[in-house]
Amino acid sequence: MQPLELYVAIDGPRADHATDSQQIAQCLALLDEIDWPCQVHRLVQPLNLGCRQGVSTAINWFFDQVEMGIILEDDCLPDLTFFSFCRENLLHHQHNPGVMHITGVNFQHGQWHGDGSYFYSKICHVWGWASWRRAWQKYDVGMASYPEFRRQKLVNALFSDPKVQQYWTEAFDGVFAGQIDTWDYQWCYAIWINYGLCICPNQNLISNIGFGQDATHTKEDTELTANSPLQPLTEVVHPRFFIESRQATEYSLTKFFRKVTGLRQRVSNISNKTGLKTMKTTFKKHLLP
Repeated sequence: MQPLELYVAIDGPRADHATDSQQIAQCLALLDEIDWPCQVHRLVQPLNLGCRQGVSTAINWFFDQVEMGIILEDDCLPDLTFFSFCRENLLHHQHNPGVMHITGVNFQHGQWHGDGSYFYSKICHVWGWASWRRAWQKYDVGMASYPEFRRQKLVNALFSDPKVQQYWTEAFDGVFAGQIDTWDYQWCYAIWINYGLCICPNQNLISNIGFGQDATHTKEDTELTANSPLQPLTEVVHPRFFIESRQATEYSLTKFFRKVTGLRQRVSNISNKTGLKTMKTTFKKHLLP
C-alpha cells in the first residue's frame, strides 16, 4: 500500500516522562523511510494534550483537509486488505448518511452475519477505521447535548439490557464530567444520536499488538481482543440489505460493553504504549477496537 498522501499527528511530550521527546523523534524518523512518492502532512504538538484533546484535535485537522480517509492509531497492525476494504466502502457509501463509520476489527469469534463481506452494527470499534467529513462534522468532544439526552433517558431507547444501559450511562457521565480522558465515547454518542450505523467486516482485518504494562489503557494481554489474528479478504461483497445486524450488536454489547460485578469492561478503545497519540491514514508501524 503506497498512499499518495499521508497525515501524521503526534501528541507532545508529557512533563513527567523523560523519554517522550526521544520517542517522538523516533516516530518522526519513520517518515524518512518512506520510499515512494508521497506528500506527508505533519501535526506535531509542542505540549501533551492527552487522549481526549490530542486525538480529537488530530482527527479534526485530518478532516479539515480531506473528504474521507482511513485512520490508524498506534499499535494497530492492519492486514493489507484492510485498506482496499475501507476504500471500497468509503466510495460505495460516500452519499449514504446512515453509514458513519467503517471499522477493520471483528470480535464476533467466528460468527458470520448476513450475505456480504461485512454487516451493519451500532458498535463502532476504533482500532483501524475510516469515515467521512460529513460524518465527523457531527462530532462534539464536549457532548454539549448530553444533559438533555440523559434527562430523557434516551440510552434506554438504544439498548434494552439494563446492564448495557448502565455501562454506557456511566461512560458518558464520566466523559461529560471530564473524569475519563478519551475521545471515542463521544464518537459513539455522535453516531447514535444521528441514527448512524457502522460497517464491520465478517473477517478480522486489524490486530492490536499494544497490550502490556506500558500501555495507556490496554494493560492485560490476556484480553479477548489482544493480538487477534488477521484474516485477509479476497473480495468485498456488499450486503443486499441495509439493516443493522442486531445479533452482532447484541453479541458485542454482552461480551464487551455491559456492567459486570461493579467493574466497567472497556476493550474497544484506545491502545497506546507511550501515551503519544499518533494518527495515520495508511502508513504504519505504530499507530483505536
